[in-house]
Amino acid sequence: MKLFKKGLLLVAIPGAFELGLLGILYTSQENARQAEMWSLHSKNVIIQATEVREPVLLQSARLRAAIILSNPSELGKSDLWDSIEKEIGELRDLVVDNPQQSQAVDRIRASVEQYRQWTDIQSDLLRNGKRDELIAGLRDPKAVFLIQVIQRQLRDFMKVEDGLDQERQLQVAEARKLQNIALIVALIGSILAAAAAARIFSRDVGGRLSVLTGNAHKLSEGGVLAERVGGNDEISELDKVLHESSARLKQAEENARQYREDLERHARELTSLNEDLQRQTQDNEMFIYSVSHDLRSPLVNLQGFSKELHHAIRELHDTISASDLSDNDKQRIHDLIEDDVEVSLKFIRTAVTRSASIIDSMLRLSRVGRVEYQPQLTNVDDVVGRVIDAMSNTIRERQALVVSQPLPPCYGDPTAIEQIFGNLIGNAINYLDARRPGTVEIGALPPDPGQPGFRTYYVKDNGLGIPADYLGKMFSAFNRLHADVAQGEGVGLALIKRIVMRHGGKIWVESTEGVGTTFYTSLPIRPAEQAEGQLA
Repeated sequence: MKLFKKGLLLVAIPGAFELGLLGILYTSQENARQAEMWSLHSKNVIIQATEVREPVLLQSARLRAAIILSNPSELGKSDLWDSIEKEIGELRDLVVDNPQQSQAVDRIRASVEQYRQWTDIQSDLLRNGKRDELIAGLRDPKAVFLIQVIQRQLRDFMKVEDGLDQERQLQVAEARKLQNIALIVALIGSILAAAAAARIFSRDVGGRLSVLTGNAHKLSEGGVLAERVGGNDEISELDKVLHESSARLKQAEENARQYREDLERHARELTSLNEDLQRQTQDNEMFIYSVSHDLRSPLVNLQGFSKELHHAIRELHDTISASDLSDNDKQRIHDLIEDDVEVSLKFIRTAVTRSASIIDSMLRLSRVGRVEYQPQLTNVDDVVGRVIDAMSNTIRERQALVVSQPLPPCYGDPTAIEQIFGNLIGNAINYLDARRPGTVEIGALPPDPGQPGFRTYYVKDNGLGIPADYLGKMFSAFNRLHADVAQGEGVGLALIKRIVMRHGGKIWVESTEGVGTTFYTSLPIRPAEQAEGQLA
């Protein structure tokens, strides 16, 4: 049985019992309330009957005073009679549900009316000066009898109502007694029902929850769980989930241990590879340096010998000119020297110069990784301004328009930053299309939420553009496109890429052949430690 059904039973059984007790309590309380209302009603009726008697007696006193003082003016007022009629009407309304008392009120009203008629007769006699007849009327026993009848009727009425009041008081006391008994029974029944429900809960649910709680603590501490609890409710299902979670955690721990061992092994392998790579890099740099140094000697010799051959050819020209050879022989030797030897020497000098330039480029490329940078907050606007000023002559020759947007600062080595923008702006100017006015734009992209510690700058031109199949080779050393347009060895972008990577940034290119090229580079805007802290 599910916990919901068990809970319903635990609530429904005591609830039904308590509901019955509450019904009994409510009934007894309602009976007591009704009894109190009737008792209060009886008291109100008695009070109202007293209110009827007072104006009757006051009217009788007023009549006697008028006769004694021979002043009938007070007898013309009807306020007391109006008050008597009003009080009798209210009394009649109070006992409308009691036929016996209603009849009694009607009799009282009739007696009051009869007394009023007698009073009116006495008032007329007083006004007409018939004092003897008035005194005789007062001495008539009927006058006293009328008042006594009203008083007796009121006493009888109040006596009956007082008897009703006593009966109702007894009913109130009985109702209160039953109410107290019902309240005590309801209280004891509620306590017993709660105790029974608690006992059932403790035996069936509480014990199993205790086992479940213990298993949860053991699971959190990595201990061994107790046996599964019985039943087919949510507690048993939750305990089953805890056991399954424990099994999965153990498996996960085993997997994590295996992963840690694999990670440590890979870390050791990576450390070894890094050490090997570092040694290879150092060996390569030393090899490049050594080869470059060793190649310079033969190049210097070739250059020196070519110069000596050049001077020897001039002496040979002079010697031939002074010899006794025929003019044809002289001309033929001269043409041979000029067309073959001089041209060959020229090619040798060009090859030597080209080889020396390549060697210098190899040395610069090898030194990039060994230069110690001095990173600081760098004003990129100033850097780009210096680069544009240095290239002003070339910009005028190309008749190009170079526009620099406001550039936010970055954090890096100022000299290295100037190398980056110098190379990118120089390439943009050198590879403009001579068939249309050239423009170069330097700017910065809006901040990227995905890279909070970096700012992306761009150098955009409307030059010759780069074919799509060549874009992947742009940052490789000694790869040149449009070699006939500008001089160079093809190592500039490779150098720039290494500089950007050493700053922790990235560089990439977008281009359309015949339309233009845009180089993007992301550079840090704060020290690496601060950027890592912000990301964390």
